[in-house]
Parts: sequence; C-alpha cells; structure tokens
Amino acid sequence: MIKGCQKKIIHITNTGSPYFEEAYLILRRGGDFSDDGGVSEMDIVQEAVKIAEGSSAALSPRRERKRRRRNRAFWGGISVCSFLFGLVMLICSLVR
Repeated sequence: MIKGCQKKIIHITNTGSPYFEEAYLILRRGGDFSDDGGVSEMDIVQEAVKIAEGSSAALSPRRERKRRRRNRAFWGGISVCSFLFGLVMLICSLVR
C-alpha cells in the first residue's frame, strides 16, 4: 500500500476527435498549478485540450496522402488509356 502518493489527472471527455472518445492526462510531479504568478489551472486545461486536438490532427495527413496517391493513380490510368486509345485510332486511320 502506498501512502501519501497523489497524482493530478486531467480528464477530457469531449475531445472532438474521430479517434478518441476520452483523454486522461497525468501531470508530472512539480507540475502543480498555482494562482501566485505561476501557471494557472486554466492554462493547464487549455494545454491538455490542445494536445488532445493535436494528436488527432497528426493522423489526418496520412489519410490525405493516401487520397492523393489514389487520385494520382486514377488520373494516371485514365491518361495512359486515352493515349493508347488515341494511338490505336491513329494507326487504324493510317491503315485505311
């Protein structure tokens, strides 16, 4: 049994992320907030919300890269097919 151990935890319920429903952030020792010119409780909460929002934003560029890659492949395939179609039509018109 541990006596005298206390951790300060920030619990965020509405993260606004499609990936995370809740977030728990544990403050470091010495990371206490105070009203005497140090860091306020509101600053700590704002930083926690910023971290929660930033973690979901870090995941979205991956999805964006996949979408761009798919679009490039699609339009590249269309270009190759139309080039080959034009080449075949040119050859057919020259043969006649």
